[in-house]
Amino acid sequence: MKNIAIIGAGMTGLSLAYNLQEHNITIFDKSWRPGGRVSTRKHDNYLFDHGAHYLSTNHSVNQLNEVISRYNLGQVIEIDFATDYLKNKKTRKKIIIGQNGMNSIPKSIFDNIKVNSCLNSKIIKISKNSNDLFSLFSEKEEFKDFDFVLFCIPYFQSKELLKDLIDFTQIVSEPSYDPIHTVMLSYKENNNINIKAGLNLHKDISFFMNQNIKFNELSDDSWVLNMSSEYTNNNINIDKSVLEKYAQSIFEKTFEIKNEISFIKSHRWLYAQTKVTYNSISKKNWINSKDNKIFLSGDWVLGKSLSDAWDAGEKLSHYIKILSV
Repeated sequence: MKNIAIIGAGMTGLSLAYNLQEHNITIFDKSWRPGGRVSTRKHDNYLFDHGAHYLSTNHSVNQLNEVISRYNLGQVIEIDFATDYLKNKKTRKKIIIGQNGMNSIPKSIFDNIKVNSCLNSKIIKISKNSNDLFSLFSEKEEFKDFDFVLFCIPYFQSKELLKDLIDFTQIVSEPSYDPIHTVMLSYKENNNINIKAGLNLHKDISFFMNQNIKFNELSDDSWVLNMSSEYTNNNINIDKSVLEKYAQSIFEKTFEIKNEISFIKSHRWLYAQTKVTYNSISKKNWINSKDNKIFLSGDWVLGKSLSDAWDAGEKLSHYIKILSV
């Protein structure tokens, strides 16, 4: 049995923990809860999936389907979906959502695998001792004697933390991300919008989704809007109130909304989704140190979806098992 540290409790980190349960696993995350960008946000009586929105029913990662079924984590719903709202292209679409918001999927996986965890612990330093074991440091604590350290956080955060332990000069081309501003808004009265989700609502809004189809307890008509990556890049540090008013005006004009807004808030995701994957550049499924003790993985390896993130962890876990024999 090896002592393995996993940095990042998103879907890739949870996939690794799930597949390496025969070892002594400790998961670290700077957040208070697992899930990463699979985030469900609560404000008083308002609920929003403001990170990942849903899981496709036709993804090809069999193990993720097995885990969702085993723990009863998701439900399939069918909705009216705009494949391109600006071009009036619409369809009926089946999607998988969490039983209680999308974050309930990683949270339930985390609860069921029962590994050691250190949430609210941002790792700021890593070092190797004379016994070839690793120590991790947060601002307040040291965590000792790990055989393997697996980083499942955004690539550039890992790179900064590991620049003295991995030769990144050998990586000719790097993966890249799109940032996204997300806007959450609610109305006291139902706006009777038939399309429940879709793409290209506006040149500056790439995605929109109703939240009442996910949360039965919501009384207000609630929506999440993703600003386009181009708009976000061009307005990366925009004042939140300006952003929110702009998004609200587009949404209300598009659907001819006259009802009064009851809630609005925004969030910026700097590493919202993978734009260029590491696998597409290198044909590799992870980055590793020369001694095969430190590994980097994440959704940036294979793609931007939840299933890609899980698949990246599953692939790396197979290699860790070989090294651990």
